[in-house]
Amino acid sequence: MTTKLTALVAGSTGMLGSKIVSALLDKGNIDVRAMVRRLSPAQASIDDSNGENRKKIDAMKAKGAAIVEGNVMEPETLLPLCAGVDVVVSAIGNSEVTVPGQKNLIDAAKQQGVKRFIPSDYSVDYRKLDYGDNDNLDKRKEVFEYLQQSGLEYTLVLNGVFMEFITYMPLFDLEHQTFQYWGDGETPLDLTTTDDTAKYVAEAVSDPSLANMALEVAGDTLTSKQLKATYEGATGSKLTEKSLGSIAEMKAWITNKKTSASSLEEYVYHQYMYAMVSGKGKLDRIGNARYPHIKPMTVKQFLSKGDS
Repeated sequence: MTTKLTALVAGSTGMLGSKIVSALLDKGNIDVRAMVRRLSPAQASIDDSNGENRKKIDAMKAKGAAIVEGNVMEPETLLPLCAGVDVVVSAIGNSEVTVPGQKNLIDAAKQQGVKRFIPSDYSVDYRKLDYGDNDNLDKRKEVFEYLQQSGLEYTLVLNGVFMEFITYMPLFDLEHQTFQYWGDGETPLDLTTTDDTAKYVAEAVSDPSLANMALEVAGDTLTSKQLKATYEGATGSKLTEKSLGSIAEMKAWITNKKTSASSLEEYVYHQYMYAMVSGKGKLDRIGNARYPHIKPMTVKQFLSKGDS
């Protein structure tokens, strides 16, 4: 008889986190603790007013997840949640708690004897980037270094960019029906849906042979120019192609923008594009074949669904 694993998912009400909870439950052999943020009594009414979160919590509970309360910025709340857990999965988004919150979660996991930790990566291969290349992925690098130093076993899940963000990428200026790119447009880009990423995370939780490894997956790999052609084919829209310059010029643009920007949003999406179109963050060892029963969605299928 196979012993059931217990997984704790932090960030369970997020776009990806709720899908990870669902995918873990679909495996049928994993007890899932879905961590939701613990609030003070005064804040409870505010939380209840967030109908979307409430729906996700109710859906996770109905499917069989145990809803547990904790706050990654309050370490004392994490210890009981990690007790008896085999794998902690973090799906904490980009915010001021990304680094300190995950470090607290790593500490609690280690203290409670958790076997493995999956940090909130779900990105290009940030390990190959330099600090300063991407402000958000710098946080991933810092957490990963802390995780390595902790001695906890870990698995990284790297999936390139989420397909759901395709038309929000700097490549697309749909307002002006323009496709704009840096470089020669021929560098391969890795893209995966959040649904498929969640399925691969569930497999990673169940696969102890991934200890201290990265699971690299991609629903599709297309160059910028292939992405344009696929978009046009799926939507019937014709985009005007516009070259913005070389990769070196892109890097200079980002550096200049960063000095004058009033917010991260003014340049961080270009930092993600730089990691991709430069090839610096390319996934080198895509391991889809490890789980052949997962048939990830291609960009053409995704765009044809009309989800973009």
